[in-house]
Amino acid sequence: MTEAQQDASGSSDDNDVLTLITEVSESMSRSMYPVSQTKHIVDEIDAAYGNQISTEIFATYMIALDRPTGQVAVANTGSTYRFDQIADTESLVSKLTKGAVPPAKAIKELRAIADTPPPMSLLLRVLGFMLQALGFALCFRMSLSATILAVVISAPIAVVLLWRSVPDMLASLMPFLLTFASALVIALWAVHSHLDDPVRLAVIPVVTLIPGAGLTIALIELTAGDMIAGASRLVFTLVILLSMAFGLALALDIVGLSADRLKDVTADLAPTWVLWIAAPIFAIGNILYACIPKRMWLWTIIFAFGTFWLTQVLQMTMNAAFAAGLAMGLCLLLAFIANTYAKSHPSVLVIFLPTFWLMVPGSMGFVAISGAITADRQLGDLGSSTALSLLSMAMCMMIASVLAPYVTRKPMHRK
Repeated sequence: MTEAQQDASGSSDDNDVLTLITEVSESMSRSMYPVSQTKHIVDEIDAAYGNQISTEIFATYMIALDRPTGQVAVANTGSTYRFDQIADTESLVSKLTKGAVPPAKAIKELRAIADTPPPMSLLLRVLGFMLQALGFALCFRMSLSATILAVVISAPIAVVLLWRSVPDMLASLMPFLLTFASALVIALWAVHSHLDDPVRLAVIPVVTLIPGAGLTIALIELTAGDMIAGASRLVFTLVILLSMAFGLALALDIVGLSADRLKDVTADLAPTWVLWIAAPIFAIGNILYACIPKRMWLWTIIFAFGTFWLTQVLQMTMNAAFAAGLAMGLCLLLAFIANTYAKSHPSVLVIFLPTFWLMVPGSMGFVAISGAITADRQLGDLGSSTALSLLSMAMCMMIASVLAPYVTRKPMHRK
C-alpha cells in the first residue's frame, strides 16, 4: 500500500477519497475533458487509492457514491479554466492516477488551482484577445479596413469578458449582447462606407464566444455513448449559437443592411502571404489571453502553424471537412506523443486546444444560422459543410485518443 493509500484509509471518517473524486471530476470538466475521458481517469484514481467509489458524470455536475459506506458527494461545474489552470490540473491528475499524493493534500491543491489568479495582467490579456481577432481575420484574408475594424472592436469586448464583476444573470446573456453590439457597429460602418463581408467580420471579435469546442465535445460524447451528457451539452451550445445569430440578425435588421450586402467571401482579399502569419499570431494571442505557461509557448505556436498548413495541403486532394478532421486527429495524437517524450512534458490540452479553436468550424455554424435567419441562401448553405466538419473532427479525435496508448509509454499525462 502506498503512503497516499495509507493516508486515505487512515482518514476514512472524513472520506477524503470521495471528496477527491468529486473535486477531480469538477476540475476535469472545467478543463474541457469529454465525460467519457473524465470517467476513465476517475476510475483510475479510484483504483489507485483502493476504494470502491461509483460515479455518474454529466456535462454540468457529477455524483459520487462510496459503496461500502453509502456516502454520496455531488459537485457542480464552474466556469472554464484558463490554460495555466488546465496544465496544473493535468500535472496533479497524472500523480493521482498513480496514488502518489495523499487525498487531503490533493484536495487542497485542486482548490488552490481553482482560486489561482491569472499570471498575465489585464492589459496583456486584452492584447492577446486582439491578436486572436487579428489571426482569425488573416485566416479569412479580410481586407485591411475590415481587419483593423475587427481588431479595434475586439478590445472593448475583451475588457467586458475579463470584467470579474459581471452578475451571473448578465453573464449568461453576454454572447447575445456582445454579438449584437459588435454586429451593430459593423453594420452601421457597412452602411456608411464600403465594407465587404459584414457577417463574417461580425464573427471575428466574438469568435471566442462561439461554442465550437462545445459542439465537438458533444459529438464526441454522443458517439462514445454518453447520451445524457452529449445531448444536454449539444442543446446548450446550440442555444448559445442561436442567441448569437439572433443578436447579429437583429442588429442587421435595425440598421437596415440590405441582403445584397451580405457576402460570405470578401471581395477584396488580402495577399496570400498573410496566411503564413495568421496561425502564429492567433497562437500568440491565445498564449496571452488564456495564460499558457511559458514552457509551452513554442509548442503552441508550432502545433497551430503545422496543423493549419497541413489542412491547407490536404484540402488539395480531399474534401475540406475530411482534411480538417484528419489534421486535427493527427494534431491530437502528436500532442500525446509530445507530452510523453518531450523533456518539458507539455500538457496535451494546453498545446492542442489553441489549434482546435483556430480550426474548429464553429464560426461557420454561426454564419450559417445567421444566413438562415436573414434569409441569405449563400450563408445558410454553409450549415451542411459545418456539420460534416464537426463530425469529421470528432471522429478523428476519438480515433487519436484510442491510438494514443499504443504510441506512447503512458496512456495519460506525465509531469
